[in-house]
Amino acid sequence: MLFLLIVVLITVLFVYLKLKYFTLRGSIPGKSPNFLVGNLLQTGFFNGRYLGDIVKEFQTKYGDTFQFWAGPNRMIFVCNPDDVQHIFKHRQIYEQGKLEVDHHRLLFKDALICNTGSKYKRHASIILPLFRRAKIVNNIDIIIDCTDKLLDQWRTKFDHNPNHIYTDIVDQCQNLSLVIFGFIGFDYDLQTLEESHMSKNNRLRQALKDFLYVFIFTIPLPTSIAKLYLKVSSRYRRAIVAINSYLNEMVEQEQRKTEEQIMERKRTSLIASLVDSLQVDEAAESLKLEHEKKGLSHTEVFHEMLLFLVSGSETTGSALAWFIFFMSKNLRVQAKLKAELGNDIQNRLTADQIESFAYLDCVIQEVLRFIPPIVGTTRTLTMNDRLPISDVQLCEGDEIFIPLNIGSRDERFWKIDPNLFYPERFLNEDKDHHPYAMIPFGGGHRQCIGQDLARFELKVIITRLMQRVTFGDGGSQLNSGGYVLKLAIVPKHTGITIIFD
Repeated sequence: MLFLLIVVLITVLFVYLKLKYFTLRGSIPGKSPNFLVGNLLQTGFFNGRYLGDIVKEFQTKYGDTFQFWAGPNRMIFVCNPDDVQHIFKHRQIYEQGKLEVDHHRLLFKDALICNTGSKYKRHASIILPLFRRAKIVNNIDIIIDCTDKLLDQWRTKFDHNPNHIYTDIVDQCQNLSLVIFGFIGFDYDLQTLEESHMSKNNRLRQALKDFLYVFIFTIPLPTSIAKLYLKVSSRYRRAIVAINSYLNEMVEQEQRKTEEQIMERKRTSLIASLVDSLQVDEAAESLKLEHEKKGLSHTEVFHEMLLFLVSGSETTGSALAWFIFFMSKNLRVQAKLKAELGNDIQNRLTADQIESFAYLDCVIQEVLRFIPPIVGTTRTLTMNDRLPISDVQLCEGDEIFIPLNIGSRDERFWKIDPNLFYPERFLNEDKDHHPYAMIPFGGGHRQCIGQDLARFELKVIITRLMQRVTFGDGGSQLNSGGYVLKLAIVPKHTGITIIFD
């Protein structure tokens, strides 16, 4: 009898969970999800299939708006640019996605990306002013010097073996963007380009790789299970200990500066601004209502630094790796770009020069159109709403997912074949494309705050590289591309030759 009762209870629980969390709801189309894993197993996501390809398959079958389950998490994917524009323009209805915020909060705790309301405004007031263009362009010499250091390493390898094929371009690009952001954001040499300090560098690079592995692994997990995993994962704990040791060094280095030095730099330096914002009496501040709080606690400063340490290298590094990959496959584009940039490396580049290169801008736009750094962004409805184009009724609490790669490859919104890598499209036929068909850094009031820095970094790095080297294709087997999902999307297989001009 007891056994029968247990079987009945388990059956009832299974049916309840299946109906509540793993069953299509309403009239929005979609694929019936499997128990526990949703649509992830049946679409090949667990086998490393690119989410962009999965979304395109669903869009073709179900239309521009459909349901999708990431484990027990139901999301409504919205692909039409006009509907996307509606979502981004109605911020009072579509708040930052709860699922996204909850997941980021597991790993980045109190960082800007995890916050809403008054807490977001408190953090944003300290951080956002530092990412305006006027502050960014002053870092041009840092970007050039770091890029030249990487070029010197390539030159040494080229002198020893001109036919060397680089299969680690992704790592090199991310090491470059990481060391650049270390100087720009933290006034600190992370030494990720220094071959003479490999043991120390390997510790930081490995810690960041482990952290990103955990970030991706926990995406489809329910929050409670993800929290449990973080508590028992030795890989995660080792990564955090290693990363925190660097963050401690950065803060201590900044605190050794005089108060006058910090005050002078806080309007241009992220680390100076964060240290200057440290609360004098954290206990007293913690008792205040959120809208009354001032400054940041030590813990909040560390969480912001962790966020920028990770994201500051990932998005720019991935975009740079894709640029090199596309140049190796499109020699015509590379030659045209090199002709525009010239080979005068004796005189220092200026920000005005960088901004004057029209074809450079087109190439970067095309790279970002082809492969946006981030897969997508989410929003949660605060009230009922109806999408204007798909005429889909949405309800309060619904989770919306906006894939960033779909509109940019949708033939309906581009006059030239969107599957063709063709930067000239932005000079002529597709110059006036739908503004929400291409949103590589998201949109609305919560779009990527570092996008201006990322674009400027890319322009300076690419200009410097193209003035010195030509990238070649290392062969179809080694240089086959593909996708790997980390914090950003990076090429899976790159085999690049580098020839000094």
